Amino acid sequence: MQCQSLAAIGARLAVCAVVLAPGQIAAQSSVELEQEVREALRRDRDLRRVGVAVTGSEVTLTGELETFWSKSEAIRRTLEVEGVETVASELVIPPPESDEALAEAVGQAIQRYPHYSVFDYLDGGIDTGVVTLWGKVTADRKKADEIFERVAKIQGVQDVRSDIQTMTPSTADRNLRRSIFQAVSRSTHFERVSRARNPPFHIIVERSVVTLVGYVQGEIEYRELERIARQTQGVLRVDNQLQRVQ
Repeated sequence: MQCQSLAAIGARLAVCAVVLAPGQIAAQSSVELEQEVREALRRDRDLRRVGVAVTGSEVTLTGELETFWSKSEAIRRTLEVEGVETVASELVIPPPESDEALAEAVGQAIQRYPHYSVFDYLDGGIDTGVVTLWGKVTADRKKADEIFERVAKIQGVQDVRSDIQTMTPSTADRNLRRSIFQAVSRSTHFERVSRARNPPFHIIVERSVVTLVGYVQGEIEYRELERIARQTQGVLRVDNQLQRVQ
């Protein structure tokens, strides 16, 4: 319908304005949403060069970032902006020199995590920069989240797929861990490793079931560690998965 002159329409002018407004409002909303997303990303210096494009409620992010952690943060911050429903990520991370070099870096990052102890155990794999982690950790802090962050900040990591399980807090299990490790520390077979923050073997206790994983030197240490676990009062079962090295 054609809008007539002001004199002819009078009070109906408002109706004419409403008819014309939706397209203008939609365009303005997209611009505003883009500005809000850019503002959310600018709060992190590493994310200021991320490209932003908005189509309706979908935001597309483009550009190159140094780490997978930065990529994850860019997506998270974008999704937190009111009005954003989906994020299409075209963000690129430089690839690692090799999976072997990346595996070494990931292993060092986990070993240097100050709360990773003899009562936790993690393993994993790497395929073209994609890191997969699995294992179990105690519940005394948010270890799974903190380890994820440490690994995601390693240059070359393209993605982190974490299946790290946090064991249910239990006073009985905590007491069993302490009793077993105290007995291990008193054993003459383990004097060289009992003082280490991260010995080569790990003692996983969950619901009074003990799983022994990692490495020991020879048959004697293999049998001794299992014997200590089995003789600890309160242990229901022992699953010995230790590997012997010479």
